[in-house]
Amino acid sequence: MGIKRTTMSEKSSRLEELFDMSRDTAYTTENPVSEEEPTPEEVVEHKATVMSKLMGSVDIPEEFKFADKITFYTMLRNIYRGKSIMVTGPSGCGKSSLGKILASITNKPFHAFNFGDTMNPSAKLLGDTKFDSDKGTWFKPSRFVSALQDDRGSFIMLDEVTRDRTGDLGNILMPVLDGQKYLALDESDSADTVTIDDGAFFFATANIGREYLGASHDLDRAWKDRFTGGIYELEYLPQDKEQELIQIRTPAISDDDAFRITDFARRIRELYKAEELNTAVSTRMCLTTAELVVDGMTLIDALKHVCLPFYPIQGGDDTERVRVIQTIQAMGE
Repeated sequence: MGIKRTTMSEKSSRLEELFDMSRDTAYTTENPVSEEEPTPEEVVEHKATVMSKLMGSVDIPEEFKFADKITFYTMLRNIYRGKSIMVTGPSGCGKSSLGKILASITNKPFHAFNFGDTMNPSAKLLGDTKFDSDKGTWFKPSRFVSALQDDRGSFIMLDEVTRDRTGDLGNILMPVLDGQKYLALDESDSADTVTIDDGAFFFATANIGREYLGASHDLDRAWKDRFTGGIYELEYLPQDKEQELIQIRTPAISDDDAFRITDFARRIRELYKAEELNTAVSTRMCLTTAELVVDGMTLIDALKHVCLPFYPIQGGDDTERVRVIQTIQAMGE
């Protein structure tokens, strides 16, 4: 089932009408009937109604291959309930792509912040002190601060949150993820604060696996507790689903080449699971290989170009690179 032919503004308007918090007596704090928490039975009944509305209004995009139908609609439900989501899994399995798909469906402004490449998360999240001869010393707020204040309700993707080694990331983000409606720009008692828009939504990703230096194999309990919309564990796609995705993204790829790319990935992942290799081939690498093949590179050369830099040369005849080269050459037979 494909995407319904409606504009993003029409789609957003319809979804916002379904999830207008001010009219939702089961979730508003100003419930005129009762100020008591709803019973578990009432919550289950209301959630089923919400899910049925979603299923009747939003089609699953063709590119969504990451999870089952219920997971897709549960994620959408949690976005409109303001329940933060975390997605874990190996690099290149589709975590960031999933975030972009969900942001597009909900029509929220999309802002991505990657923490795998920074040693100063405070500057990325809060801002930095600047100096010039005209203004002197002044504080420049970050893009993150602007995203929090966007009155359209931002979709904020926090990418690779477990790769922070400073501890600053958790100290800054956890109060915000707890539902705090403001962010202090420093730790002093007189710190300036910014108000967080009620519609801001947080979607975090975490790389989990033995090959990620600086990333733990499991998430800290404090992180887990903040994601009330759930923690979703992604794996690499099954071969048939991965082949479908490749052919959607690169329509000019032949069936045979798409199959051989995904079959190569399957073989390498089996070696990785057997701990004969320290890195698996990601879906991202498969897509890059397909693009090179479509542009005229042979399949064997494309696989070598994309994959070999991830495997070390040192170690004689029994190196990881030798194993990968042998597997690549087998794809040409």
